[in-house]
Amino acid sequence: MNKLEKQIQAMRQKFDSEEPSSGHMERFEQKLHRQFRSLFSRIPYALKAAVVLLLVALSSILIYEQARIYYSNQRVLSLQDISYEFGEAEFYYTSLINNKYQEINRLNINDPKQKEMLMVELDEMDKLFHSLQKDFQVNPTDRRVINAMISHYQLKLEVMSQIISHLEEVNQVNNKYENHESKEI
Repeated sequence: MNKLEKQIQAMRQKFDSEEPSSGHMERFEQKLHRQFRSLFSRIPYALKAAVVLLLVALSSILIYEQARIYYSNQRVLSLQDISYEFGEAEFYYTSLINNKYQEINRLNINDPKQKEMLMVELDEMDKLFHSLQKDFQVNPTDRRVINAMISHYQLKLEVMSQIISHLEEVNQVNNKYENHESKEI
């Protein structure tokens, strides 16, 4: 040990015997609080307001970007987004299919089970098309998916046309049968 340490060891009881005056800790805490308040009060109010505005602006931008990403993911692509020609083909087929649905609804289907079965089959075709649309959302530039969608439209139109022609034949036969019965009576 060096000389100073030996001297401190020898006089340790004298150093430890003195206590700080009363209220020392309270005065010390007040000085600490004044220092902290003075540090915070040194920052001008304009700078404080600028920091708050910056935080609000950054959080607004973050919320806007998250909403934009969410809604862009929710947007469903259509064939028109790929090219004008595909958009025209999609519009053409969907309008024809809607017309076919209206025709089917206008035709008199006497058997409710038959009508239910018909609608179930058309719904199955729609489910297939929805799976094609999901594939299209994942990879909108894949020509195979686009061609499958257009082929689906064409196939659905053919099926609906056949259904309508069969329903019309059934209605004609039923009408002839009813007319024939009414003549006999």
